[in-house]
Amino acid sequence: MENSLKVGSNVQIEIKRLGINGEGIGYHEKKAVFVDFALPTELVDVEILEDKGTYYQAKLINILTKHPKRAEPFCPVYHECGGCQLQHLEYKETLYVKRDLIIQALKRYLKVPFDLKQIKNTVASPDKTHYRNKASLPLQYKHEKNIIGMYKPNSNHLVEINDCPIQEQDINKFYTLILNQMDKRKMLAYNNTSRTGTVRFIIIRKALATNEIQVTFILKEQDEAVEKLGLYLVEKFREIVSVYAVINDDLKSREFFTKKQELVAGKETINEVLNDVVFSLKPDAFFQLNTKQAHQLYEKIIELGDFKKTDIVVDGYSGIAPIAQYIAPHVKRVYAIESVEASLQSAKDTIIQNNQKNIDLLKGDVMTVLKQKNITPDAIVFDPPRTGLGERLCEFLLKHAPKKIIYVSCNPSTLAKDLNLLVSKYDIKSITPFDMFPYTAQVESVTLLSLK
Repeated sequence: MENSLKVGSNVQIEIKRLGINGEGIGYHEKKAVFVDFALPTELVDVEILEDKGTYYQAKLINILTKHPKRAEPFCPVYHECGGCQLQHLEYKETLYVKRDLIIQALKRYLKVPFDLKQIKNTVASPDKTHYRNKASLPLQYKHEKNIIGMYKPNSNHLVEINDCPIQEQDINKFYTLILNQMDKRKMLAYNNTSRTGTVRFIIIRKALATNEIQVTFILKEQDEAVEKLGLYLVEKFREIVSVYAVINDDLKSREFFTKKQELVAGKETINEVLNDVVFSLKPDAFFQLNTKQAHQLYEKIIELGDFKKTDIVVDGYSGIAPIAQYIAPHVKRVYAIESVEASLQSAKDTIIQNNQKNIDLLKGDVMTVLKQKNITPDAIVFDPPRTGLGERLCEFLLKHAPKKIIYVSCNPSTLAKDLNLLVSKYDIKSITPFDMFPYTAQVESVTLLSLK
């Protein structure tokens, strides 16, 4: 290409919009240039780091014209860590950005016209910092001490984190305490090069309602020192009520949990309370990471559902069934469908604990279960993984045509692709973005679809 930019060259561009990862996007000779930490309307000097073929990856060198809402990041390792992407923008402005990410996805994938009024304003998170109730962080032994942190994007460099401003304060406190104890006991983080040490990750979860804390050590192999440390934590600190050890020697796997999972101290679960429902959480049970915002999202589902006492509702991809628990008092029956055994067991424990009579738990793939059980619901609520519903399930929905679909999405792109299939029979009544993860580029949303 004649006008292609060489790696290392400098160029001046105007940032037009933000991408799905929070990066600024400008153009050179109609070819996109991705620039981390740059904002729309800004005129910037950048250095070309890589030519990816369809776009350039560039480094921000200088800001010539600043966005009026540009902010100073409040985290000391913000530019290295990569856990957050929007701390350089005032919070209120990030809400507009997240709504725009959904609009951009719809413009790209939805082939029918849509009214911008259908996309509501982003619902702000009650807590802007220290909102995250769970953290799963890797360890390294460095400079004769154990450190914990996040890997710098696209690298093997672990950025040490001492006081993360988005994690719940007690999570930060107990990470520091556990690392100090490991150092005192001469326990080492696992080192892939020297094959020394055992502890690969530490996961800490806090229940907001009860202040109970659960600690999980992900290990390369069994370690008695971890068991002793677990007993010490439960005996010494009243907040820590549950400690697990999980052996996972598959160093390439992105999964933390295996069948080699052992309770080493305390009780099996911690209890969280939402909407007067007690949820018993094991380490591998999925639960929304922003507790207060999860409540607002579930309340929006109830509002949009406008359920009747005669309704039969399906909760697809139900996890530990929090949505089913919110819906149950308003309808005749809820069928909660989940394929993961650990989540299903936690849902079962919660239903028994709360004496909920009108929730049926069904194990398996959503479409398979609906076919086998011949369920004809009045409404279906979906909260799928980032991959979305997919073509097969959308076709099934078009064939069986429930009157109402409420679609909770954590990925604007897959949401837009699914909606493009469903609009042949459904009207998009509304899409409400939710800021589940402040100062990140992630956006959740709740979409209401009504049969034409």
